[in-house]
Amino acid sequence: MSLVRTLRILASQRPSLPPRSVADPSRVRRVRHDHVPVTWIDPELASTATIVHLHGGAYVQGESRQTWEWLEEVARRAGTAGAMIHYRLAPRHRYPAAVDDVLRALADMQRETVLRPGRWVLSGDSAGAGLALAVAQTLAATAGEVPAALLLESPWSDLSREDHGEESLKVAARLYAGAVPRTEPRLSPALGDLTGLPPVHLVGGDRDPLVHDSRRLIAALAEAGAEHEVLELPGSGHQVAVAADGPAAQEARRFQITAVRTALGIDERAAR
Repeated sequence: MSLVRTLRILASQRPSLPPRSVADPSRVRRVRHDHVPVTWIDPELASTATIVHLHGGAYVQGESRQTWEWLEEVARRAGTAGAMIHYRLAPRHRYPAAVDDVLRALADMQRETVLRPGRWVLSGDSAGAGLALAVAQTLAATAGEVPAALLLESPWSDLSREDHGEESLKVAARLYAGAVPRTEPRLSPALGDLTGLPPVHLVGGDRDPLVHDSRRLIAALAEAGAEHEVLELPGSGHQVAVAADGPAAQEARRFQITAVRTALGIDERAAR
């Protein structure tokens, strides 16, 4: 990796706030939960209903403007608060820093009753979706409080495979995993225990470089008897709900909003 590329990655790792054009600052609050920075949109709704989101970026880059736009719209239309956990990133912080940060932040939110049992969902896109799955598996295995649902978009859930053809992902996998075998289930949760999970709602496009990862995960969920629902959009690429626009993106977001409302028992009239 070139020095310029490395510096750009490091610069992108500073936690951001949603742009004013996305969410007025009066709706936004940055706090720390067990020293992990978390940015809230409409935090007054948290105890009623929350989407906790883990951004993509291949474990080496932070959230983008598009991620903020997605979280603000989906949370507002679903009638929930939105929370972005700014987990630590490689190459400065290798595995298991990201998993540990999310687990610590969630535990602190629950101790403070910011998140109430059955009133929150965990979502993620790309690497964030793989991380969300790994976190949910850890919670299920340790008798922790699992979310009411998992929203996974274009999940990067098997870092041990390199047949997706994306060189940048291969480099990022090495940077994040370090010396740990990439078959470790919390690095590649598709290889882990998929029982005991909350309902999984997975969205992606059939032209996504990670579509085969998604399909293998779907097959593994079915084999494990895990409750899941899938929307694969023809002609769409990576992160269709977060990064795309037009009818496909809106269809993907409607799918996710319906999943949130159903999981949390939110009446459609609660949407803003």
